[in-house]
Amino acid sequence: MGEAWRRHHRRGAPQPGDPTRRGPFTRDGWAVPRAVSVVGGLATLVGCGGPLVMGLSRGWSLGHILGYSGLAFFYLVLTQAFNMRQVLAPARPGNRVTYFLMSGLVCLLLQISSGDPYLQPIVFTAPLAGAALIYERRQTLGVALYYLLLMALGLWLSHALAPDALVLPLVGYATLMTLILSFTRVLAGQAAARRRADQLATDLAVQRDYLARLVELTATLTRNLDLGAVLEQVAAAGQALARAAAARVWLAESAAPAAAGVGPLLRLGAAVPAPAGAPPAPPPLAARVTVTPTSLVLPLVFQGHTIGVLELDSRADAALTDADARLLQPFADTAAVAIQNARLYEQAGHSFTLAERNRLARELHDTIAQGLTAVTMHLEAAERSFDRYPDRARARVTRAAELARETLADVRRSVWTLAAPLTDGAALQPAIEDLVRRFAARTGVAATYTHHGPPPPLDHAAATQAVRILQELLLNVEKHAQASTVAVQSETGDGVVRISVCDDGTGFAPAAPLEDGGAAGGFGLFSVQERARLVGGGVQIASAPGAGTQITLTMPGHAGDAPAD
Repeated sequence: MGEAWRRHHRRGAPQPGDPTRRGPFTRDGWAVPRAVSVVGGLATLVGCGGPLVMGLSRGWSLGHILGYSGLAFFYLVLTQAFNMRQVLAPARPGNRVTYFLMSGLVCLLLQISSGDPYLQPIVFTAPLAGAALIYERRQTLGVALYYLLLMALGLWLSHALAPDALVLPLVGYATLMTLILSFTRVLAGQAAARRRADQLATDLAVQRDYLARLVELTATLTRNLDLGAVLEQVAAAGQALARAAAARVWLAESAAPAAAGVGPLLRLGAAVPAPAGAPPAPPPLAARVTVTPTSLVLPLVFQGHTIGVLELDSRADAALTDADARLLQPFADTAAVAIQNARLYEQAGHSFTLAERNRLARELHDTIAQGLTAVTMHLEAAERSFDRYPDRARARVTRAAELARETLADVRRSVWTLAAPLTDGAALQPAIEDLVRRFAARTGVAATYTHHGPPPPLDHAAATQAVRILQELLLNVEKHAQASTVAVQSETGDGVVRISVCDDGTGFAPAAPLEDGGAAGGFGLFSVQERARLVGGGVQIASAPGAGTQITLTMPGHAGDAPAD
């Protein structure tokens, strides 16, 4: 995961793990080849400068001096240029072999030219240290044997020494080469260990940053319950995480008829950036990741069902790969959960709205429509008996007027219930006070309201739902409780908001099923519980026949958005 993340954030930059940069000859490991360069410079100074000084003292000719100096200069340029080449742009394997062959021959010519059996062979050590940094142990030993053979040949050609005179320099320099190889290998191992430690620290930091960002995105997505906003956030976050040219979220719709022979249709939920013209054709809906040279398609899977796909377009300079898919898979899983959560919440809001409409339809039918029918019947009967039975007709007109007034009261009560006092936590207390005051004025019941604690920490939607619930509870008291006093109390503390309604009415048995319209209050209390659930709260009912009723609403502070009707 760390390597893919680094590739996203450092496109085009050479990576420490690049196979063309094995060994310590890298920018990150420049300390080791720099030390080798220093050693090479000292080897050139000692191995070439010493014999040159002794040659001058022995009276070398000008041509001999110039030839030897030219070879020494070429040797210095060759070794230093090769070291720098390994740091800036590693040489190919064939070029490396050519360098070691050529450097050995130059060392041989220097040996033959100087004839010094003690200082001159030191020039073989600098290229050998470079070989130890580049090659494995067996290849390095091959280079060392090659240099020892050239050293022996140079000693023999320069002075035709006896075998016993060749043994001492060869043994000495073989021992020196062994020490150089061991020391260089230790340096290379330490440098590699430091690079691995640095790389591990970098990977851990990258993964920590990625996980922190993923956690932040997850929290943001799960807090939002608006489907459109969630889709936009998924597209924007997917594009940012993948550094893609564009991102699109496709949602699976209901399947087409079986006769059509096609699967679920895909509709475009969100796109970043927004398409300039007509939206592109949707990708195929699949349960597996699809990687192409131009795009990456991640399925959005929730509980084993593919609910959509996240499509990411590759940039011109960086194609998305399987490693990117593995990196983005946790985000896709989180996005699927957030999208499905928002879709279910949206469906719950629609279901609750439909249930409210059904409740209002039943109430209109049970009260207003029946009242108007009764008024019409009384007026028609009065009209028929007005000439023959004026007293009876007058009584029917009087009864019709009473029914009309009762129906008007029902209409006003329904309108009061439908009124949507849009509020927030800061304005919730005045809204409750107004509800209680209007309830007392309309019903004649002694009603009071008190609040304890700071203002309720609720957003607009949650506060509106609280007012709706209180409206329903007061309406139930008015219609069913036959109470003489009502006490409404709100309280804020421990991160929750509590609103209770207590009356001294007839009470009921709260064990009766709410959804069955039993004694627990029928649809009204069922609606109250549904509203409380939508804002993450709950309702507690304490009642008994003849002992009054106390209903307490508990809601979390800073509740998320909820349908406010």
